[in-house]
Amino acid sequence: MNPIDDVYARLSNPDLPARQAAECIDFGQADAFFHLAAAKDDRISRLKAFFTGRCLRKVYLCAHLSGFDCQLEGFEVDYLEPAFFQETDPASRLANKQLVHGCVVIINSSVIRSMLPNSEFVEFYESCHATCFIAWDHDNHHWLQMSTFMAAHSDIYVPAHHENLYVLSRYNWLTAGPVYASCIQWSRKFLTENLPRILTAQRSTDPLGMHVQYARFGFRNSVVKTLETHYPSIGFSRQTFHARTPQDRLEEWYSHKMHWIAPVLNDITIRIFDALVTGGIPIVPSSLRLLPPVNAIPREHIAFCTPMDIVSPQSLVASVNLRFDQMGCDGMVARHRFALKHHHANTSIEHMLRIAAEVLEFKNN
Repeated sequence: MNPIDDVYARLSNPDLPARQAAECIDFGQADAFFHLAAAKDDRISRLKAFFTGRCLRKVYLCAHLSGFDCQLEGFEVDYLEPAFFQETDPASRLANKQLVHGCVVIINSSVIRSMLPNSEFVEFYESCHATCFIAWDHDNHHWLQMSTFMAAHSDIYVPAHHENLYVLSRYNWLTAGPVYASCIQWSRKFLTENLPRILTAQRSTDPLGMHVQYARFGFRNSVVKTLETHYPSIGFSRQTFHARTPQDRLEEWYSHKMHWIAPVLNDITIRIFDALVTGGIPIVPSSLRLLPPVNAIPREHIAFCTPMDIVSPQSLVASVNLRFDQMGCDGMVARHRFALKHHHANTSIEHMLRIAAEVLEFKNN
């Protein structure tokens, strides 16, 4: 094994981290950031004048957030059509703007991604003077260009990862969180109803870890390919997972005792909480062990892999299987309840609305 400093020397040449930091700091000094903040503060002042003391009429979620059947005490919840912001008929577009008047609209990065280069959303956002837009950005760890757009064109910007917060908070002074990615593909009711199946399912002792392959993340792709040589249940999947039924997706998750999770960077992926809520034990890189929110997960409910575990995973897999069996039904129930309470999207939306209520001083019904 190479000495640490020999390896570090290869990574520090040509001093890329220092150059990146200097460029980021210099960029953040631009006067335009002050003017952007002033313009957004003016918009927030007008929103606050409208909302203060009022009962919030309705909360709308974008279609990409419809999978978990959001239920909010004191609020009516509805969902926007997938092409809601792209309506081209003038009368229908005006009707859409009137629909969300006096409401909170919560979008995620999938909405913006589907509308690149985003001109339709810009016009919609800027012409809605009594609508609070909350952007829950699931991609701020790697897609900074889109994330800066979302931060600038939302009233409250909520990143799902802890990366790039210095830059993003320059684009929106009301940057909240992170509110980490949470279970968005199943409702609480659906998960609770399926708990008997989760507890009685026959589970494989091989880890499940089907990931989408992204060309840009070569290191992560190599991790998945290496693990695939040991376990065929780890590999690359087609991007059709969410086109399947909720029951079919759930059955795939609860058919394994553990889930090997390979983040694209060092990000907090939804897979961690999908594994827990379906009774399994997630295996995540040890680099996440001390970072929030992983540091708050009870240690008996999660396993950590080292670099050497990726090359030789059998010992770790055997120990996780043993732990799963020893904890039995009680362990599955505990993992399910922990994720349902702390890391379901319903909880995330409730948190965002508390932030919005603090900013705009509205009331619930």
